[in-house]
Amino acid sequence: MANFLLYGIVVIYFLQHYNVNCDQVRIIGLNDRWTLSNQNGSIKIGNLKLPSGVYSALAKTYGDILFSKNDDKLKWIAYENWTYTTTFKVQLDNNTRAVNITFHGIDTVAKISLNDQHLGVTDNMFLRYSFDVLPYLQTNNTLKVELKSSLLCGKQAPMKDECYRNMFHKMKMSYGIRDGPPVPSTGIWKPVQLEYYEVAIMRDIMVTIGQTDSLWLLDVRVPLETGIRQDFYGELLFLAAELLPEPMRIEPVLISYKEPQFKFQVNVTKDKVSLWWPNGLGEQKLYPLYISVNCWLDKGQPQLRAKTTSQKMIKIGFRTIELIEDLDDYGKSFYFKVNKQTIFIKGANYVPVHILPEHSADVEKVKHILKSAKNSHLNMIRVWDGGLYESDYFYSLADTYGLLVWQDITFLGANYSLINHFKEKIRLEIRQNIMRFAHHPSLALMGINNEMDNVQLVLPNELAKDINRREKKYRQAFGNITNFEFKALTIKDINSSLLFTTSVPSGLARQHVESPYIKLPNLNFTNAYFWEELWNSDIYPRPRFITRYGLQSLPILSSWKRSISEDDEILDLITYRQRQFKGLEANLKLIRYYFGLPTSTLMNCPESLIYFSQLSQAMTIKTATEIFRSQALHRKTMGTLYWHLNDVWVTLSSSSIDFYGNYKLLYYWSKKFLAPNHVIAVMDNNNNKINVTVTHEGSSINQENSNYKVIVNTYTWMNLYPRKTMKLIIGNMNNGLLTYHLPMSEVFTAPFNTTNSFLEFTLQNQNDSEISRNYLFPGNFQKIILPDPKFKIELSLSHCIEGKIPFISYSITTMVEKPALFVSLEIYHPDVERYTLSENGFVQVAPVKVIHLELTAKSSKCINLTADHVRIMSVNQFIANRSQRNCPTKIFV
Repeated sequence: MANFLLYGIVVIYFLQHYNVNCDQVRIIGLNDRWTLSNQNGSIKIGNLKLPSGVYSALAKTYGDILFSKNDDKLKWIAYENWTYTTTFKVQLDNNTRAVNITFHGIDTVAKISLNDQHLGVTDNMFLRYSFDVLPYLQTNNTLKVELKSSLLCGKQAPMKDECYRNMFHKMKMSYGIRDGPPVPSTGIWKPVQLEYYEVAIMRDIMVTIGQTDSLWLLDVRVPLETGIRQDFYGELLFLAAELLPEPMRIEPVLISYKEPQFKFQVNVTKDKVSLWWPNGLGEQKLYPLYISVNCWLDKGQPQLRAKTTSQKMIKIGFRTIELIEDLDDYGKSFYFKVNKQTIFIKGANYVPVHILPEHSADVEKVKHILKSAKNSHLNMIRVWDGGLYESDYFYSLADTYGLLVWQDITFLGANYSLINHFKEKIRLEIRQNIMRFAHHPSLALMGINNEMDNVQLVLPNELAKDINRREKKYRQAFGNITNFEFKALTIKDINSSLLFTTSVPSGLARQHVESPYIKLPNLNFTNAYFWEELWNSDIYPRPRFITRYGLQSLPILSSWKRSISEDDEILDLITYRQRQFKGLEANLKLIRYYFGLPTSTLMNCPESLIYFSQLSQAMTIKTATEIFRSQALHRKTMGTLYWHLNDVWVTLSSSSIDFYGNYKLLYYWSKKFLAPNHVIAVMDNNNNKINVTVTHEGSSINQENSNYKVIVNTYTWMNLYPRKTMKLIIGNMNNGLLTYHLPMSEVFTAPFNTTNSFLEFTLQNQNDSEISRNYLFPGNFQKIILPDPKFKIELSLSHCIEGKIPFISYSITTMVEKPALFVSLEIYHPDVERYTLSENGFVQVAPVKVIHLELTAKSSKCINLTADHVRIMSVNQFIANRSQRNCPTKIFV
């Protein structure tokens, strides 16, 4: 805070010193006192505040769209046309030459008027629209935004499919996705501003960073937005307190209105700079840059009190990033180098935190999701193209947490009409958004294609013929549009590392449990996405990079109870919300195959169904991810992005974090299988061996690690303590990995076999301290007989500090007499918003285990938690009696 205060004092001083004759551009928010009405006037809601959407505005009267079965009951909303209206007063003075009304985001097709004067139309929710309104302003003004239903618009389009897929650009998940409901939103989803200025406005600062042997080179571009058609004058002030000994100033220069911008270069000696590193590899040092520009029309100084000054502060980080796609012994590589260090990408796909775009920038939710990503050792987030370009807060937080961003442009597989009007909007969309977030050190890559390989090409005058042209021509046409903007926004004359590049993931497979193999194109030459619902490590392919893989599961019971009405049954709502997909059926097949449990056991008990769905998901993603990580030895596989991190509502989905922020078993497991130092054990049944891989990530990956060891313990299902122990000494690592091949004949010797025993692998340092622990279950659980572990639990309050956001923590002690398989704890208390356990879904082979619990409360008060609020489940409870049709008797303890 002290640094920001000092920076503010410096800024004020130089503004006073250099801009004595001018005022700042005046920006007034027009975000209060809006009224919403439908086309026939039968519905009218006042006193709305932006950002806003129709579903949100109507929620108090008609219900939350995400509650119960309201997505079906409220379908009528999407078939109405809606109008937002507000009034405001202005007082103009002689120092105002121009006034804009700027809409930072309208969803989506709208006609805008001021005082009954038409300003323009919108057809892209990802664009910023500015309108010159000075000729129309009065003392009292009425601003009107008439929104057209995207569904009605689609029905009127002269196309074979609805026009939302090709004639305007809207968030694709609004129309329903695998893990989200169809909610065709409409509204003003970002702020609206009234802008008074003299000549031009600065909105963004673009910084491209290059280097020489001794210097960092900052190529700075400051684009200006102007509505005039003549050249004008401008000066600039640049402050970088931690990098430069004194401010830098560009004296007044003549600026061309055809390309209005400032361009300059700053050199910084490398000894003054600390590098920015991805999460887990080092610190995330950020440097503030402040720029003030002063623009006026006539030669000489600007007029007294003229609104000529714009200012902005951003933060940058110094790092290099490279995407290496070279031919090698396996095919073509696909891996990243950051600051010249090769890294294995551990990431997840990210969807907006809410299906309604007006809630997508919710600070608390965004922070919780990204902080959770950091805490689970992720170093990359893929902003999926079916969603949004995220908020400035999102990218700043990614910088802070060291999360590289794979940013897709928002053109999920669909038919787009590449007419001139639409092509220009694509260019403008890319330009506006990249200029907004390109300076962030977290931005690693721009993806331009997702599932476009399989969509149709639609060109002008070809709407009725030759509509089946595919992949090659469409990718070429679309790629030419996007690459033009990428190249225009990339600085190469200072030998800089690219802040973004393009990638085209390809290959898609979806095979179910009965399919023995995955059939894909040559994965040695691609980064790929695929689905597979098996735990069998022998069938997984080894692509160079995996951008999507996953399996669906259900949120915890307490999240469902927050989403149901008094008339709902949980199992009925579960079935309703996954009715369009077969994810639940695929999960049930897994459970039957691996545990031998009948479907009736699960469908009669939501607690059981939820538990096993999460367990199946966690085991599937763990198996796949550990196989992929073990392939990094020779850079064969160098990254994974699982699908997906967060949810948009309570449903069967592939997320690891549910809509209310509670963690599924997958999230808890991911904190272990994505840890920098980890021991991986994979069955290789084809060669009758167990492949044991030790990973060691960080700045010292090339150092010797001869003092590390792996302890292999053999347990039986009837005993808490190991019956057999082996020790593996770790030698030098290559690329941060070391792999052993243990013959199964040495591991499973009489009386131990793949049915009566399982293995524990523990990575220890030279002081015998545990670094990582993993388990391998060699047999099918159908053949295993598990004993009753005889659970007991105790709770004790650790801390409770009441306040606006109270801090509440408990200790939960679990006690068993026999090994307990995949112990899951769920907290259910009406005053709990969400909770975090130190571990969950664990294997308990010790008689006593202590779990730390932190609670986020709905109020400012402490919560009195008892054992009645804790649900404990394990596989043991079900295996003991596979034929039971009701819930196990010991779900609650």
